[in-house]
Amino acid sequence: MEGGGILSAAALFLLGTLQALHAQKNPFLEQIRNFPQEKIHVTTDRDAYIAGDTVWLRAHCVDAATLEPLTASRYVYVELRTTDNLLVRRIKILQRGGVYAGYLPLPATLAQDEYVLCAYTLYMRNLGGDYLFSKPLSVNPYRQPEKRRRRTAAGPFDVAFFPEGGYLIDGQPCRVGFKALGKDGLSRQVTGTVRDDRGRTVARFASRHAGMGSFEFTPRPGRRYTAECVQTSGGKARRFDLPEANDLTFVLRVEPNDTSFVVSVRSAKKWRPQGLKLLVHRCGTQCYYKEWNPQHASLTFLRDELPGGLYQILLLSPTGEAYSERLVFNRRDEEAEVTMRQEGTLQQRSKVTLHFEVHDTKRRPAQGDFAVAVTDRKAAAPVATAGIYSTLMLSSELRGVIEDPDWYFAPDNAQGDEGLDELLLTQGWRRYDVPKLLRDEYKEPYYPLEAGQEIAGRIERTTMFSKKKKLDRYTMRLLVPQSGYATSAPIAEDGSFALNGFDFPDSTTFVLRPTVRGRTITDARILITPDSFPEYRTLPRLRQPDPTYVAQARRYIEQRGTADMRNIVIDTVVVTAKPWDDDIDENAPEHRLAARSWNAEQIKEVSAGTILDFIEKMPGMQVMGRRVLYRGHKPAFMVDGRLEETVGMLSEKQDGREVNSLDYDSGKAISAGALRALVAIGNIARNGGSASDLRQAAADYREKVQNDEWKRGMQYFDDFDNVPDCLYYPIEQVARIDLIDRNQTTYWGTNLKGGIIAITMKKGKALAEAYAAAPSPDVSVVTPLGYQTPAEFYSPTYDTEEKRRTNTPDYRTTLYWNPVVKLDDLGQATVEFYTTDAPADYDISIEGVSRSGKIIRKQQRFPPAP
Repeated sequence: MEGGGILSAAALFLLGTLQALHAQKNPFLEQIRNFPQEKIHVTTDRDAYIAGDTVWLRAHCVDAATLEPLTASRYVYVELRTTDNLLVRRIKILQRGGVYAGYLPLPATLAQDEYVLCAYTLYMRNLGGDYLFSKPLSVNPYRQPEKRRRRTAAGPFDVAFFPEGGYLIDGQPCRVGFKALGKDGLSRQVTGTVRDDRGRTVARFASRHAGMGSFEFTPRPGRRYTAECVQTSGGKARRFDLPEANDLTFVLRVEPNDTSFVVSVRSAKKWRPQGLKLLVHRCGTQCYYKEWNPQHASLTFLRDELPGGLYQILLLSPTGEAYSERLVFNRRDEEAEVTMRQEGTLQQRSKVTLHFEVHDTKRRPAQGDFAVAVTDRKAAAPVATAGIYSTLMLSSELRGVIEDPDWYFAPDNAQGDEGLDELLLTQGWRRYDVPKLLRDEYKEPYYPLEAGQEIAGRIERTTMFSKKKKLDRYTMRLLVPQSGYATSAPIAEDGSFALNGFDFPDSTTFVLRPTVRGRTITDARILITPDSFPEYRTLPRLRQPDPTYVAQARRYIEQRGTADMRNIVIDTVVVTAKPWDDDIDENAPEHRLAARSWNAEQIKEVSAGTILDFIEKMPGMQVMGRRVLYRGHKPAFMVDGRLEETVGMLSEKQDGREVNSLDYDSGKAISAGALRALVAIGNIARNGGSASDLRQAAADYREKVQNDEWKRGMQYFDDFDNVPDCLYYPIEQVARIDLIDRNQTTYWGTNLKGGIIAITMKKGKALAEAYAAAPSPDVSVVTPLGYQTPAEFYSPTYDTEEKRRTNTPDYRTTLYWNPVVKLDDLGQATVEFYTTDAPADYDISIEGVSRSGKIIRKQQRFPPAP
């Protein structure tokens, strides 16, 4: 071993372990503890759609170092963007049972045919836009456009050159990678010639894939070099300067082959690299870290004994600064083994059963789940963008956009390894700053993991606000009119607040209002912090799709006829009558049985701040403090069709009778002790206390009322009557109020002598518009992005002869989609679907990650090609 050293994986990892024991800590492990990271891949039912289709999707969130599934982030965000980085739609997917699954409806009016699907967690913002998931989608308009925009490969282009290890060295053979891009962001295939400043040709080159390639030459001292490039599709040649040589540094040279990769160090002069260190790590796992031995011309790392993945090799100075960097990729045991067996006939509208069996690399049954899609091969192009393997193993590790990443891993691609090595010459790994972490300078995440929904902001003093009042006296109260949910949070000294600990679906409207001691205030303004999302820097572009698939997909839509909503065309309808309210169901019982009703316009004409203020002005109502009577009896209250359970109702449920015998007069002053006893009654009722506890608390209250001496200057008022919190909602939230007389209340139960006051709240846009026009600055209405309500992919079943004979045409592009197919203890799973009216020619695709971090993937044509 005079000329070099050969290290096995066992020796490498043992060395790393021993070093960790001696040093008492591994800097890579410390960095991961300080800043664990996530990766995301999104599986879709297909990659090509027609406007008006639905993109069915499953997001796989994994640990960046181990690939084991993660669910620490509560939400995954998925976006549809144009290639110009304009947002079309964003959805928020809630983690359910360890799974992020959802759907993205495509507007039927989409006209452009190039879009990008993006996905991330808010925690991933810590890495910036380079490491977020993105893949191109083909979306074609429903109707064939009269003129199709064609992309031309000719035109301006640019070529960047990347010397291996970072620098050219005079007198040493140097390898140079290059990448050619057009102004549209897509690669250009080029050929070129390298010449020195005397016109002598020193190298010729041609791009291999996606505008990338490499060449080798030996720079000479004092010479400058230029490359003359021309596109293979034609056009004018362009000239580019190569980087200048740097003879004052050391650079890495890596020679990969099928069995190993050989690492050596080059310099301009006869060198003695005293104190230089070589570091090799894989996704944050330290594999080798040792001082370079000048007696060895090279080190050889054996592929078969190294785990699969992307490796960063760094040459470090004695002080820990990086001299040179090189990336290499090793293909090994990162995939699970998947087998599939089919049962059933391929006749029209027949059941097909697929049996899957998944094992890890040691032939043990895999545990976990995966997503499966069955598509019609004639109408949906085979997957041609970014599969789960290329995403998790390659794209998520490199900065910038990788065009057609699956090309490097195609099983029939003889040039995949060479092309992959050329890719790694041009794009770098930057998840951690390795030299800094070796100096114990660890990067910390700025954004925390998102554990739930949050609404934050601050209150601001208005001109009426007294500067003597401290802001931390106030509480921010949050209400959800649609559900009656209410919560609050303290306001800090600087006026900031944060409300969290809740989840609500999208389009939920939240009303915020600051209060002090239960009373609202009108001399402060609420400023809500808007939601923030990461920015994408560069998005991938899609190569021109095959028009054959698009034409067949359109034919399927035509064959479905009126079964497809895009084929329903109606004449223009002019609406002359004004509806009562878009959000109100006139057939609801509380509306049909009402003796008197007030709509939003009528409510607006009455000067009222809260619902209680309005009720006070309704005929027959008597309001004393917080006690409401209708014709001498206490009414019940209903919000959006649901009866509000007041303290009295809860008491009645506990004791089996009406506990309204606490005879007290509203507005009469009572002592603090009596008030505490009264509050105790409400707490027992709300918290589900026993009937005996409730009776004891009532007796305690009577005793305090009878024995307490009234004190002047201490005015406590009995406000704890049977009045629900909804009466203190701002009147701007209300769409309608109905008054139901006692003789019409039997639908909801007996003993409702005071009738029912039914309140219908505004929702969504109507509520936001009402508050936008309201002059009150102390009320803020927000409708932040909420989680997507789940939906299930519809796939018809033809399990009876009657169903098989139905006349409804069945031409589905996606026959079957299931985002969660769980493996049993034997690593097996079964799915069933029914064929369509089209001849059987399907693509079956599965993607997932096992619990141990092994990638589950398989693509198979069914039936197999002849």
